[in-house]
Parts: sequence; C-alpha cells; structure tokens
Amino acid sequence: MPQDRPPDRQNKQQMIRIESGDGRQFLVYTAAAFMSDLVRNTVEDVGMVDEAIVLPNVRGDVLAKVVEYCMYHKDDARIVSSSVPDIVQDDRVVDAWDNRFMAVDDALMLEILVAADYMSIEPLVELGCTVIAKIVRFMEPEDIRQRYGIEDDFTDEQRSHIEREMAQLR
Repeated sequence: MPQDRPPDRQNKQQMIRIESGDGRQFLVYTAAAFMSDLVRNTVEDVGMVDEAIVLPNVRGDVLAKVVEYCMYHKDDARIVSSSVPDIVQDDRVVDAWDNRFMAVDDALMLEILVAADYMSIEPLVELGCTVIAKIVRFMEPEDIRQRYGIEDDFTDEQRSHIEREMAQLR
C-alpha cells in the first residue's frame, strides 16, 4: 500500500526492491536506488510499494552491476549531487574503484551504459562515456568500427569529403 510521501533519502535503512526484465530481484538502499531518476520518479509518483519496481529493459546481470555501482556511491556527495561529478574532469580522471568497476568486456560495458541511460543515472552515464572515450581516443575509425561492430555506411563521396575536411584541420 502506498505511503503519503516518498521515502526519506537520508534513511539509509529503508530498502526498495528492484526487478530486472528477466526476474532477478535486488533489495537496494533508498539512497542507492534514488541515484536513478527513473526509480525515484516512480516512487514519488506512486509512493512506496510492497512489490518490486520492474525494469523490463534491463537484464539481471546488467542490473547487478548497476546496483553495485549505486550501492558503492550512495553516500558519495560528489556523485549524488545534481551537478556533474568532480571525478570526471577535462583530463578524464576516473577514480580507482570506478576503473575496476568498468573493467569488463565491451558488450557488458555498453549494456551498463544503456541501462544507466534508461534508468537516468547520470554519474554512471558520465563514467561509461568517459571510459569508452579513453578507449577509443587514439584508435583509427576502422578499428573503432571493428571493435564495436559498427557498420561503415559512408559512401566513397562522403568518405572523400571527410578526408578533405580532416586534411584542412591538420
């Protein structure tokens, strides 16, 4: 039965159940769950519910990683604040725990990024984009396409135009 008001983010003992699209359930502290705008808005709209909040677009193994990230950072004011986190600067510095967290295969990394975007977890989206940017930073376009399975759909004319523009920038 819904409560009249949303849970207090500071009450670290209050828990929310979140369920993946394939039925895996996770019991998550409210502070961690509310890093997701999707979860927070759902709870604020309908109040606390006894049943799990179902995220049909997220597989269980991916949600497990997202929950791990949120549980680790739930008390980190740099991450929880509404501004862009301080850990990501122009020089793309990422702390050691986040580097280890994102040390997964490319497919899982991209699925974490997609889930973070779907769940509106801005700090995790920022982290995923930063890590991917660091990976592809010095790669040739063909290497990037091969690594991530991106089809080269440029025509010869488009490719020539891009090459001329790039030559002018050098």
